[in-house]
This record gives sequence, C-alpha cells and structure tokens, in this order.
Amino acid sequence: MSEIFSIDAVSNIIRDLLNDMGYRFYDMLFNEVAKKFRVFIDKEGGVTVADCKKTSTAISRALDESGIVPFSYALEVSSPGVRRPLKRPEHYCWAMGKFVEVNMADGKMKGYLRDANQEGAVIATESGETFIPYASIVSARVMEELEYGKRR
Repeated sequence: MSEIFSIDAVSNIIRDLLNDMGYRFYDMLFNEVAKKFRVFIDKEGGVTVADCKKTSTAISRALDESGIVPFSYALEVSSPGVRRPLKRPEHYCWAMGKFVEVNMADGKMKGYLRDANQEGAVIATESGETFIPYASIVSARVMEELEYGKRR
C-alpha cells in the first residue's frame, strides 16, 4: 500500500464516536488489498440493522471529515455475532459467565469463563477451574448455548 495512515488513529476516532453514540467498539479489521474496514459494534440488548446503518453513516462522515484515511475505502459495520471472537482482555471481561471455547497450541478447552484480567482468563469445566494466560491462547470465542433447542 503506497498511502501511509495509522490504523490506531482510525480505531480511536471510531471508538470515540461510537462511545458518544451509545455503542461499544468491539473490534475492527482492515483488509489492505481491498481497502476495506470491517467495524464490529455492540450495545446492551443487541445490535440491529438500523444500528449498523446509523453508525456506518456516522463513521464514514467522521473519517472523511478527519482526512485521516488518504484513499478511497469500503466500510462494513456489523455485530460481532453470537459466537463472537475473544481477542483482547476487555472481550474476556465482557464474556464472563458465558460458555466459551479456547484453542491453545496443545489442545482445546470448553467451559464457562469465570474470571479475566490483563494476564489471562479462568475457564471452569467439569474437572475444575484453569487459569490460561492470553499468551497461550491461539483463538477463543463465545459459544452459542442451546437448551432444549432454544438459545439461552
């Protein structure tokens, strides 16, 4: 990519805007080849299509007015979904009490997320609770829980 810009600066503009609008910035991905930003938002009670449209318009306006992105880009705004990935400590803190799947280099663990801090997370399984440092986690996500065929 010939244009230089700061993905952190873009994230900060979006995070501040979403906070002001009452949404939570969950994550952002940037595809350098397609020059596409994928922004994931969240709010209490869930995200609707109308929320995505409203925030997409506001984000585009803020980025265009800031001049921080020196090229044409595509923007997609959505919810992180029910089976949302857990990437940062704040994701784990949000997911406490939820059923999660954690993939590590030496195996996989499924259980309830009991605690999280800046160093790692505690997963409770039938065999007990295990502290897993974030450095040991390859990937993790919230699992959709089913009880008698219904979502919890």
